[in-house]
Amino acid sequence: MQKWQISKAVLYLVAAILIFIFNQSITPYAGILVGAVVCVYAFEELIVSAVNKKLFSDTFHLFDGIAQILIGVILFLVSYDIIKVCLVWGVWSVLRESKELAVAVKSVITKRLGFLSAIESVVVIVLSFMMILEPSEHHAHLHVILLGVELITVVLFYFMERFIDGKRAGNSENKKEELTL
Repeated sequence: MQKWQISKAVLYLVAAILIFIFNQSITPYAGILVGAVVCVYAFEELIVSAVNKKLFSDTFHLFDGIAQILIGVILFLVSYDIIKVCLVWGVWSVLRESKELAVAVKSVITKRLGFLSAIESVVVIVLSFMMILEPSEHHAHLHVILLGVELITVVLFYFMERFIDGKRAGNSENKKEELTL
């Protein structure tokens, strides 16, 4: 899976750069863009769950994935109407970020990195509520830029966690060696 994580990180960073460069021209196509992101996110989750034999685990990856694919399809179908796109996108963001917030809080509780991820999730949830309450092209544009930021933070948080986990593993190995000497 390490090769997949690196490939995914490169894809996310390239997508984020393209979003930052072309954010004005992308905004009218936000429904198609986000619909594609939702579907890719769902398919990746389904494939990884199937590979890890967790497709029917207690978190119901299969049904969550199917629901997200349906949300992606809805975004494609309403892509002509920015108000509907904002509403569907906002609801999906709240649901997705709620799951990510739960993971971040669990990380904080278990003494792992998660504080920054929790803050990012709260900010996205608040901005998503704003987009739901006042759906407009302005909020869609703001969320297109936020999508670029999120793609970068996903990569940063993943590699920061791996780095810190590696440091901790190295420190515990050093302590074991010190104890046995």
